[in-house]
Amino acid sequence: MPENVYLKSIREQYNGLKTSIDGLQARAAEAKRDLTNEELRSVIEQGEKAKLLFTQIEDLSEIELRNAQVAAMNDRVQHAIAGQQRQGGDDDKPGEGGGDDHTRSVNVGGANTQDRDPGFYTRGSRYSYVGDQYRAATFNDEQAKERLAKHSNALRDSMHMRDVLGTTSGGGIGLVPPVWLADQFAGILHRRLRVASQLRQVPWAGPYPWTIPVAATAATTTNLAEGTNPTENDPTYTTITVLPATISGYSEVSRQLLEGSNPAVDALIWGDMIGNFYDNAETNTITAIEGATGINLATVTGTTVDLMRAGVLDGIAAVEDNGGGDADLYFGRRARWHTYLKLADTAGRPIVVNGQMYGPQNVAGLGNATGGFRNVIVGELENLAVATSPTVNASRGYVINSQELLFSISAPMQFAFEQPAGPALIRVGVWGYMAVVPNRRPKAITRITYNSN
Repeated sequence: MPENVYLKSIREQYNGLKTSIDGLQARAAEAKRDLTNEELRSVIEQGEKAKLLFTQIEDLSEIELRNAQVAAMNDRVQHAIAGQQRQGGDDDKPGEGGGDDHTRSVNVGGANTQDRDPGFYTRGSRYSYVGDQYRAATFNDEQAKERLAKHSNALRDSMHMRDVLGTTSGGGIGLVPPVWLADQFAGILHRRLRVASQLRQVPWAGPYPWTIPVAATAATTTNLAEGTNPTENDPTYTTITVLPATISGYSEVSRQLLEGSNPAVDALIWGDMIGNFYDNAETNTITAIEGATGINLATVTGTTVDLMRAGVLDGIAAVEDNGGGDADLYFGRRARWHTYLKLADTAGRPIVVNGQMYGPQNVAGLGNATGGFRNVIVGELENLAVATSPTVNASRGYVINSQELLFSISAPMQFAFEQPAGPALIRVGVWGYMAVVPNRRPKAITRITYNSN
């Protein structure tokens, strides 16, 4: 099995912390002294980080050990199947002899398993999986239909259908691709982190509540007369508490499918879970920003160039003039960004140009001509970077100082619980945390409401 690169990285981090802690203690021992306050603080902090890494290493190592056991069992099954096929002779062909669907019962270690794949759609086979679908649908080819039916039945059964495709009827899919076509599986299209990735990124420090001090008054006095000492001023602070959110989910997969027929299925499900994990983090980020109180407000009442520009300019000014710092990001739905791309002057020339392909005139903004429809940052508007996210309210856009909003997320953890409902099922799941802080500096956010479009 290939080495788990992520697990190796965590182990290296753990070993680095261990070496550092050992070094501090060794130096104190050699000098025959106690640890200094700074050294003791460093040892404690590094020990806490090592404790968190240990938990991850323990969980991931358990998964790797289980995967290795499954791989070893699968190898034994395949060797037993190969031996059974050799005993059955070389004359058996798909659909001829050896049983109606070429299922053979093999006893391995006291447990029965089955060689359920009839072998129609292996690489180099005379039959094409895609071709048989075409012949069955277009020409009503009975032999093609029979091969497809046997292939599908080999990869699943009605008892476990729900735990592979979602319902006992297969969710309308009707066919399970062979292993070597798994990369053609049309999975869910995920949004990934978009606006969330543009906020100030805080390293993940654990699923504990955050208490963040927010300065309320200044501690300095200016314009003093010469020779005059300033009066002492004490800064005052308020605090906000942030509770990290948990993101998790799981799916139960047929053990028979994983170990006997299509081991790519768990990878497909896991890939979708990871995508959905980040989708949820992005949605939670947008929800938090849209629910923030005490923010700046601006309104656009029409669709003319002047009004559309004025809304963004008002949003920028509101952030800066109300103590929110310098705005650097505009975001809204993709359709909202496209309303700006469509703006034109009275001669039909674009106001927001796509790169420089239309010439330099009327440049109030700039579309990203090189991959702009695939990147998180899709362009520039009034000197603001532009990002899009489909979960933003359709009638709103936002101008923000992205460095005053905080975002943190843990690496998603894969977990599996064997036999949650008996030995027939394996549960595949994802678990992680995220936190977003939009109200640390509310005036760093301007909500633009588009009333007429």
